Amino acid sequence: MPDLDETQRYLWGAWRMMNGHADGLDMLDFSEDGFWQSFHAITIALPPLILGWIIFANDMIALRPETGNRFSIMGRVAFVDLAAWVVPLVVLALSARRLGLSKRFSPYVVASNWGTAIGAWLMAPATLIRVILPDWPGFTTAVSFLLYAGILLLTYRLTFVALKRSHAYAATFFVVLVVGSLVLMVMLQGVLGISLPEPVTIG
Repeated sequence: MPDLDETQRYLWGAWRMMNGHADGLDMLDFSEDGFWQSFHAITIALPPLILGWIIFANDMIALRPETGNRFSIMGRVAFVDLAAWVVPLVVLALSARRLGLSKRFSPYVVASNWGTAIGAWLMAPATLIRVILPDWPGFTTAVSFLLYAGILLLTYRLTFVALKRSHAYAATFFVVLVVGSLVLMVMLQGVLGISLPEPVTIG
């Protein structure tokens, strides 16, 4: 597990990449230890994610009480979120050589992990607004959409810097990964019985 100074440097490096600055790569650790330590980003992202899971569980109980108790629902939505984080990286690991990304696989995963943690915190305002203004679902949805769109843009910039490929290649790669993650989330929600009849922000 990286110490506090290392964690701050990695997050700052990912943030630099998200703003289009290639020097952010120099702040990350792409060694074997650095690769595995980057999954510590999941723990960094847990506070806003857990808040989202609680809200999701409350909405599910209100709309579909037969789904189960709060902790059961939270466990299932946590599994969905974490699977959507990790599974695409596993698939990428299996196909990196075929995609010609063997040399860029580690930089992308390390940067992506730290960038995803930043993205989780950037979505936190929408989650907090939902808690503070539960009777304003339209406003919350609008804020969530705007934040999500901004995070997608920042994440694309990080992807472009990490891959060191053309925009056409990076854009295609990014769209496939995002769509694949969303499809995986929808499928898992259906399988685990936690599909809501209307969209709900989960962090």
